[in-house]
Amino acid sequence: MQYLVAVIMIGLLVFVHEFGHFIVAKAVGVEVRVFSIGFGRRLVGFRWRGTEYRLSQLPFGGYVRMAGADPFGYDDEEEPEDPERAFSRRPVWQRLAILAAGPGVNLLLPFFVFTGLLLLGEPQPDVEIGSVDSGTPAAEAGVLPGDRVVAVDGEAVGTWGALADRVAALGEGDHRLTVERDGRTLELPVRLDAEDVAAIAEDVHAFGLTTVRPSSVVGVDDPASPAGRAGLRSGDRVVAVDGQPVDDWLDLDRLLAAAGETAELRVEGEDGERTVTLRRDPAWTPWSADPSPAERWGFVPASLIVAEVAATVGDDSGAFSGCRPAAVKPPPSPAIQAGIEPGDRFLTIDGKPVETWNDVLAGVRASMVGEGEEATARPVELVMVRRGARVRFEVTPRVIKDTDAYGRYYYRPLLGVGGMGSLVSGPQVRVYYPLGEAVSRAAEESLLTAGFVLEQLGKLATGEAAVQDSLGGPVEMVRQAGAAAAQGAFALARLLGALSISLGIVNLLPVPVLDGGQILFAALEGVRGRPVSVVFRERAQQVGVLLLVLLMLSVLVFDINRAVQSMGR
Repeated sequence: MQYLVAVIMIGLLVFVHEFGHFIVAKAVGVEVRVFSIGFGRRLVGFRWRGTEYRLSQLPFGGYVRMAGADPFGYDDEEEPEDPERAFSRRPVWQRLAILAAGPGVNLLLPFFVFTGLLLLGEPQPDVEIGSVDSGTPAAEAGVLPGDRVVAVDGEAVGTWGALADRVAALGEGDHRLTVERDGRTLELPVRLDAEDVAAIAEDVHAFGLTTVRPSSVVGVDDPASPAGRAGLRSGDRVVAVDGQPVDDWLDLDRLLAAAGETAELRVEGEDGERTVTLRRDPAWTPWSADPSPAERWGFVPASLIVAEVAATVGDDSGAFSGCRPAAVKPPPSPAIQAGIEPGDRFLTIDGKPVETWNDVLAGVRASMVGEGEEATARPVELVMVRRGARVRFEVTPRVIKDTDAYGRYYYRPLLGVGGMGSLVSGPQVRVYYPLGEAVSRAAEESLLTAGFVLEQLGKLATGEAAVQDSLGGPVEMVRQAGAAAAQGAFALARLLGALSISLGIVNLLPVPVLDGGQILFAALEGVRGRPVSVVFRERAQQVGVLLLVLLMLSVLVFDINRAVQSMGR
């Protein structure tokens, strides 16, 4: 299905792009001979009003063939009956309009797509809290997973976006959160100092709240716990408790809190699906000072369990970083040097309790001293649980040059461990916007997306972003389309809008084989009063084709590499 979705999406983007060229060419009187979706051999088509509309063999692209558009004379088709209908005979401004119309329509499409989404009702995350990071203002205020934050300083918030915006606007001093918990409404005091405000202004997640929550994949750190004695293992996924379905960790916590002296669990693991019975043990004590209901049975979120320990760590940078000489090996990871093993559970980092994977990341990140290439890391003290026993490690993370989710370089300290389990989305609410607000928000989102694409291109040009982590081709598009389709029509439409903007901007780059290169030649003709020489254009086209082929091959390699890495995880 994801392949079909990707092909339809690519076909739609190509159709919109080529339709822009087509409709403007028709409007100014240029003879359009072929309108094709895809390249190569014609599969099906029909002729209407002098234009052949066809679907061709290779769906990743398309073209509009206009009379007199080939400056090199390779098109041996007959000249139009009216020479003035040839593309090359039209005034410069008309040719510029035809050339710019394709990318222009791609840039406009997201505005209409986003407007439609907002009018139809946009699914947005609800204000139910999925997890709370320890040591943050929200944790100190007493917010708990499962709470619904319905107001900030008396101002109602109905969606996660509204909550995040309100939190980001808070200043120093005392504030209050209104939360709903177990049918009660509570007022929780929050105090922010200058350091808190600065951190929240940089990243609103510094407040400590997130709507995503751990999945129902469990970690079992003590074989003597009720869960351990029942035969459960780290990595098992609980799908039901006493016949009630479990979708995430909050469900598991709630159902285990309501259980009696025993609880019957349906579990999926390496051995398939099985049913186990847990029995409470008053003599067994959890490690946490304030254990949740699930922890009283011996469960912790699987994200607190070490799933793997890397043998080595090294910079994840450079287009050819995977091609280093065999003799040049990256150094061993700090985790493997310290003796950390798969199955160990994080308990504290530098004395601070670890309750989420974000706590692990924050604890390691706090070890970094300095910035950029000169940054180092100080030692951190880890307290972990291994097969029911407390173990201590002093580990000095290694600072590496890495890439973020957008392929941008940054430096970070690294232990060399990977967590188990995953995070899942929380409940959503549908928000409907009136036409005026929908148009305004759609325009804002389109401009923000275009600004991000331009910024990313700038960072690629200056070497601040990794090419292999920033560019994607058909394989990556299929992967993203499949992931978006799994989330629903709205996620798919949003991806379509983002890809359309990217396609429009990239096509405006001054590369000879792209629309931007042709626009540049036409603009030079308008300034000079005569066309650029055919020889120069031909040489430029050859160079442009070569660069484009090299880029496409590189992107294909990047796509395959990402696909292989994702299969290995």
